[in-house]
Amino acid sequence: MPAQDPEQDERLRAEIWRSLYDFFLGEHERLLQSVSGLGVSPGDLKALMRLVPGRGEPMRALADTWRCDASTVTWIVDRLERQGLVERRPHESDRRVKVVALSERGRDLQAALFARLYRPPAALADLPPAELEALHRAAARLRPHS
Repeated sequence: MPAQDPEQDERLRAEIWRSLYDFFLGEHERLLQSVSGLGVSPGDLKALMRLVPGRGEPMRALADTWRCDASTVTWIVDRLERQGLVERRPHESDRRVKVVALSERGRDLQAALFARLYRPPAALADLPPAELEALHRAAARLRPHS
């Protein structure tokens, strides 16, 4: 077995990461274009994808999850509420707190967005089965461990 060259290994990892990152950015642009006709901005998309159907989230929790300040959450929630995609509701145990929940229309839109997001890119259809299997194995190992 040939000796491994750490510099060559690092270059290979960097090349792989650059290719994957560029691929994902291109696919993200494809997703944004495909949902633009639905009246969903990139910020709306990010928010909608992170809300959990059937569960209300306090505005403060959304700010933490979305990694933004409370005024940004208010602005995004106002936009989504005007579109009928979310509802503000009173918190179950603290009437001073408002929670945000997907409306029925929001749940439907979120399901459509997930369907588009998880639709395999055309580039995968060009890979032969053996390469798809290898990519599947590698991707499974790259999943974050919680």
